[in-house]
Amino acid sequence: MEARVTIFDDAASSAPNPAGHAALADHLDRTLPALLTQEYGAMAGTPGELLTMRFDAPDGSGAFIRTLFDHGAEDRVVAVWGVSRAEPAGTRDTSRMAGFLGGVWSDTYPGDDRGHFFAHTMGGGMDINLFPQDAHVNRGGLWRRMERYAAANPGTFCCIRPVYGAAGWRPTELDYAVFSLPPEPFGLWQARFPN
Repeated sequence: MEARVTIFDDAASSAPNPAGHAALADHLDRTLPALLTQEYGAMAGTPGELLTMRFDAPDGSGAFIRTLFDHGAEDRVVAVWGVSRAEPAGTRDTSRMAGFLGGVWSDTYPGDDRGHFFAHTMGGGMDINLFPQDAHVNRGGLWRRMERYAAANPGTFCCIRPVYGAAGWRPTELDYAVFSLPPEPFGLWQARFPN
């Protein structure tokens, strides 16, 4: 299932070396938007109005999440990236999540969970961060191992990119990249998942 996803290799290859944690996270935060926008434009034709939403952790940890969103005809997420932080699973607002498109979800997206691009346990939120995700991918295997790694190692830089093969906001595939940052040796763990 692991596949090389060139966009993440390109961002990593231009990284300053050696670099501290903050410098490398800053480099990826500055480099990825242009690469992601270019890839999305090729994937989806002419994109609509692309907006980047910034969510900084309120705890002063330096963790952050960026969401690149196509506010055009499709109204869909282009990519989500950021630095993980620890968030206890028990803090999830399950009633709000269950109410997200309640009454139409099971009929419209049978077999799909309300997946999180950036997992709740990594500091991800709701609303724009939720999408129709294949339940088998969301609940186990490599996807879950990557999420658990980032949650267990606050400060991990991650990027999740939906791949759209058709109109609408349900991706046909998902690219997931986890960058290990200093003081760990720099590394890139990436995979493409069917959806």
